[in-house]
Amino acid sequence: MADQEDTGASLAPFPQPPAYLWTQFTEDNVAKMANLRAKYEAASGQTLTAASVLPADAPVPDQLIVLQPPPPPETGRWRVFGQLYSMGDQLPTLEEQGVPRLGAAIPLAAAEKDAHASKVFELKKLSKSLLLNFLELIGVLSTNPHDAADKLADLQTIFFNMHQHINEWRPHQTREALISMLQAQLERTRNETRALHEVTDSVRRTLVGLADGSEGTDAKETKEYEENTARTAAGLIGAQDAEKQRQREIWASMDEMFR
Repeated sequence: MADQEDTGASLAPFPQPPAYLWTQFTEDNVAKMANLRAKYEAASGQTLTAASVLPADAPVPDQLIVLQPPPPPETGRWRVFGQLYSMGDQLPTLEEQGVPRLGAAIPLAAAEKDAHASKVFELKKLSKSLLLNFLELIGVLSTNPHDAADKLADLQTIFFNMHQHINEWRPHQTREALISMLQAQLERTRNETRALHEVTDSVRRTLVGLADGSEGTDAKETKEYEENTARTAAGLIGAQDAEKQRQREIWASMDEMFR
């Protein structure tokens, strides 16, 4: 009974967290582990990252073992919450998944143009086969529904093959998406640069126009000032002459009266 409970606990989709998370990961142990890593770096001359595991020549106390990053799995696979993960991000083949392959396998190392044409051709053939098998499924369901299992299996195999071809072309899709994104970013940068140049040229022309206009205004104002000054001076001289002439006439009249 206990073994059955342990097996059930180990296969539970959300098991309880291990007890060492709150018993071993203390501030004191973390400080000791950091000191141990610093001593090893000073002695070996190597720089350890947060994911580096201390080698065997740097003995770690038992209470600090759980503070070390776990070593990579020897098989390259591990299970988390019931899901199996692999260190190598590789797409499993149809043969590995136990699905029959329809048509010839297309090597990924082939020329991109030829591989692209082959993928398109294979997907077109599978699409036509899918439509044909669907029509056959309709006919079987209308005559003898109990015999539809084989035709459904054929449709499933076609779907798996189409999905496999699409997934095999994901790297090409990612590369093309990245190229498109970089081209859009480059075009946006060029447009912004072109707009900045246009604004700079417009501001430069405005400043040049203002400078030319100010120089012309200053010359015009200077000329008008000189002309006004000349008129004023001429007016003053004329007034003085008129006043002197009036005074002369007054003195002349007085001389005639007292003779």
